[in-house]
Amino acid sequence: MLDNYKKYGELFQVDLEHFEEFFSLLEYRKIDKSEFFLKQGDKCRYLGFIKSGTIRSFYINDQGREINFSFHFENDFFTDYESILCDSLSNINIQTVENCEILLLNKEDLQTLYQKEAYWQQFGRIMSEKIYLDAKKRIEDLLCNSPEKRYLNLLKKDPIVVQKIPLKYIASYLGVTEQSLSRIRGRIN
Repeated sequence: MLDNYKKYGELFQVDLEHFEEFFSLLEYRKIDKSEFFLKQGDKCRYLGFIKSGTIRSFYINDQGREINFSFHFENDFFTDYESILCDSLSNINIQTVENCEILLLNKEDLQTLYQKEAYWQQFGRIMSEKIYLDAKKRIEDLLCNSPEKRYLNLLKKDPIVVQKIPLKYIASYLGVTEQSLSRIRGRIN
């Protein structure tokens, strides 16, 4: 178990004392490239952690166009937290960009942990705060920065994005056309 803790303890932000209990609840799953983890209109039932691979979260707007909201890479956490919290149907799609290995925590198991002791309530609070701050940064980036600045911020946050994510998804994430993204990349490089 110590090997797993060394590998995943920091990712899950769980101390050694609680790690075995947490890790024993995780379900391992392989998901092929382009497969959906969650489709709009379904309920999200899991918190996911990426062992390997790349995942994107996206909306489909009123015109039927995909709008990419976030990308998740190895050692990232992903879910539709709103669907989990509110027990509601999801407004987003979560799909693999490449073959993935993931670890899943069922929301019922998470709720059971919350009721066990204060440690797990603090774990949930920290996780919620991280989700909130990530979403706030994303919204601020969209509202306050130019497309070029958004692209530079994305490269700074996740330099591997250009190797792992198709340009059409990056353009959608930035809120620009593929042609505009090409011009931005030309100016930067």
